Amino acid sequence: MPRADATTPTTPTTPTTIAAALALAGAALAQPAITIEVDNPVLRPGESTVVTMWAGFDPSDYAMAGLETSLVTSVGSEGWSEAQLVAPMDGSGTWVGEPSATGYDQIIARQLHGLAGIYGDDSNPIAFWRATYTAPVDVPSAFSIDLTTASADYDVYIDRESALSESRLAELVEGSATIRVIPAPASALVLALGAVAARRRR
Repeated sequence: MPRADATTPTTPTTPTTIAAALALAGAALAQPAITIEVDNPVLRPGESTVVTMWAGFDPSDYAMAGLETSLVTSVGSEGWSEAQLVAPMDGSGTWVGEPSATGYDQIIARQLHGLAGIYGDDSNPIAFWRATYTAPVDVPSAFSIDLTTASADYDVYIDRESALSESRLAELVEGSATIRVIPAPASALVLALGAVAARRRR
């Protein structure tokens, strides 16, 4: 994801953001790929954004079976909350991941398929993990948070009528994205200082 200009914050509803999301989805459709979607890639101090990871696969396969990956961030797990797996990729034996100094380790997501008439969701890409990032309140200067994935397993179901799965780890394109955190505008800082001064005079 391109780095945002600190003076011109974008919103998730702009045409540029929509086009970028479509491009990411197209990449996932073309080959096995993880994409990282950031709802609001530019944050002011104290603002939050939802981050969702998606798993994509070659259309010659039927559906995602499961994966094990880690979300590596340049701030570790600091500022992250509400991590959860996204149904139906929250089946038996899954794990939301362990918060660590490098991000979230060993995220395990998978869905059931081919047992007792159960068919997996063949959405491509398919969401599998979501969390909220909140920027710190004290932001003296702008900084970027780099997000990447590091995967150990990436399996697909190859046919609708079979529970057989195969690894696509060798062809996998790992996910990457950036969150930009910028200081509050000077006007907001002046108002905040004025409010503090007014309280002190009372």
